Amino acid sequence: MRGTRGTGPRATDRELFTQRVRGCSSQASDSNNMISIIIPILNEEKILGKTLNRLQPELADHELIIVDGGSTDASVCIARKYGKVVLTERGRAKQLNAGAAAASGDILLFLHADIWLEPGALTAVEAALANGYVGGAFRQKIDGKHFLYRFIETVGNFRAKRLRVFYGDGGIFLARTRFQQLGGFPEVPILEEMRFSKGLRRLGKTTLISPGIHISSRRWEEGGIVRTTLNNWLITLLYFLGVSPARLAKLYRHIR
Repeated sequence: MRGTRGTGPRATDRELFTQRVRGCSSQASDSNNMISIIIPILNEEKILGKTLNRLQPELADHELIIVDGGSTDASVCIARKYGKVVLTERGRAKQLNAGAAAASGDILLFLHADIWLEPGALTAVEAALANGYVGGAFRQKIDGKHFLYRFIETVGNFRAKRLRVFYGDGGIFLARTRFQQLGGFPEVPILEEMRFSKGLRRLGKTTLISPGIHISSRRWEEGGIVRTTLNNWLITLLYFLGVSPARLAKLYRHIR
């Protein structure tokens, strides 16, 4: 799962990213234009190989970091075939922060283990930051044919674009410097990525970009499309009403 408007990045930030993306100055030659893709995992052997294999054509000179939170299956062995593996304690925020600490890139992109990116997605990330956005997420599509998935996509993309609230399955990206400004992901039991996006939009303008991200329909198939969606929306609503993350986590475990 998953303010006030900022005034946008300073001009120097925009210029720096434009130089990096275009490679148009001597300063850019000393800069690291690498995107570090960070994926937290826990017992994802059934889907991880497919996910990481589909990412390969997009990687080029970018970096892939898989952060394991204590898997007891073959996830780590699979991950080591594709990228750098970081071992840490269980917990999505801890894993995301550990991946960021191990990253070499100036740009950080946080993905889930059950997604794939459309061609050109990483170039779109670079372009968004070069155009002055502090960060953002991808326009999402659910890999399933049921008509309700199209409705869920529409609502999710509206939330991300208009309300600037991002869930982790949308792929959150930003500059490393912005990540450091925010102090990383908050170590709360639930909705850490949504809370992180709240902090991000306080730093400036965020955006929803295409090419998009495709999300596995496995969660909806396992829990039921209507039940899973209503549960997610209920938790989100209660969060906005001020219910604490600890109470939300208990409720989420109960209604699942």
